[in-house]
Amino acid sequence: MEMVGDIEFKCIQDECSGIIQFSLLDVEKKSSFQCPQCLNDYTFNQELTGKIRKFVELILAVRASEEILGNTSVAIDVEGHSVQVPYRLLLTRLNTLLTLKIGSKEIIFKFRVEPLKKKASL
Repeated sequence: MEMVGDIEFKCIQDECSGIIQFSLLDVEKKSSFQCPQCLNDYTFNQELTGKIRKFVELILAVRASEEILGNTSVAIDVEGHSVQVPYRLLLTRLNTLLTLKIGSKEIIFKFRVEPLKKKASL
């Protein structure tokens, strides 16, 4: 699988502010990661690994569609007024997050993905 970016999430242990970081390639090779601060282990089961893999595939699909997305906008309609936001702007200004429930807690996985390259439009 192509390296798209890194993933990170905050440790869910009380009073720990550790950030667990790993690459997408790591998810394919191993299923356990450790908080660098409190040393709590996080083991990803097949279901969680599958969800992360699907999200990575979505990111890759967006990258593969870069040319057409450069000419695409998202319209927001409110009370008869429409504002168009270029899709490229959304991809460069917004964080890519995946929220998954693990046990009784929600964990937000933050994907550090390079923004789409700016190309001259035709």
